[in-house]
Amino acid sequence: MKNIDEIEAVKSLARVAPGGQGGDPADAEARALLAAITSEEPGTVTRIRRYAPRRLALGLTAAVALTTGAMVGLNGFGASSSWAVTKAADGTVTIQVRDFRDAAGLEKRLKDLDVPAVVDYVPWGQQCRQPRGKHVTSIPHGLYSVPENIPGEKHGWQMRIDTKRFRAGQTFVWTISAPESGQGSSSTTYLMEGPVAPCVPAPASAPGEAGAEFRNATLKGRSLEGFRVDEKTVGEVLPELRERGRKVIFLIMAVPPGNPGGFGEERTQEEPVGDDWIVWEAEENAKGVIRLLVTEERYDDNPVYGGPREAVVTE
Repeated sequence: MKNIDEIEAVKSLARVAPGGQGGDPADAEARALLAAITSEEPGTVTRIRRYAPRRLALGLTAAVALTTGAMVGLNGFGASSSWAVTKAADGTVTIQVRDFRDAAGLEKRLKDLDVPAVVDYVPWGQQCRQPRGKHVTSIPHGLYSVPENIPGEKHGWQMRIDTKRFRAGQTFVWTISAPESGQGSSSTTYLMEGPVAPCVPAPASAPGEAGAEFRNATLKGRSLEGFRVDEKTVGEVLPELRERGRKVIFLIMAVPPGNPGGFGEERTQEEPVGDDWIVWEAEENAKGVIRLLVTEERYDDNPVYGGPREAVVTE
């Protein structure tokens, strides 16, 4: 890939907005971000809303949802193309996408470059009906990089795939979508092995249905209404939550180099983190469990919102 008022659609899925450089798949930052695996419920899809925490979840289901501006509708290559795919001598494939609508052309180009990929376009608000095949439960480390802006361009994004890291029989399965307005895009990515069934479009899960386990806990009407946790330390937040009798777990965030906005989910754990770790947001589930989104490092901008929370959350 999971929104403020619309945050309820946010799940433990990929969600990331492009901005700044995201790192090479071979460098230390990319390896660290991709090293941790989180399992997700097959068949979920990330939908773009106007405002959303931006998240890149890595694991059984790796989904990226990218909010972009107006997109160009031309096919082919070059600065004004829908997409461009190139392959380096070391086997690394760079994919640049400006318009998600040409799924067939993108799939053909990837296969021509020996990337085992299936790319399907579905209407906005839909997803491919699951199951389509067997999901890979362990993503090869360094298989792909964090999405990032295309250098010198305001719209579109790029990522890199290391074709040497695919194992026999594995397929990169993308479902891509964009609204008629051209404002925004959505992409859900699975790594599968064995046969992959054709995409049968079906309505995407509505907010509150399967997979929408956690939602923002600090909004009006929620359990932590009026209690701002963002940019506080864990040591400042935990006493209040314990006083309220809440069980607390921790989502360890992995922030791409340069903190361009968006984050990866390294893991979720019950074990405490240091009191000096930074809390960026709190989520709750139907059982009353509070999940704190935390990093060991403090950043100038909140990675969840790509800046200060108040610039996004207006209540």
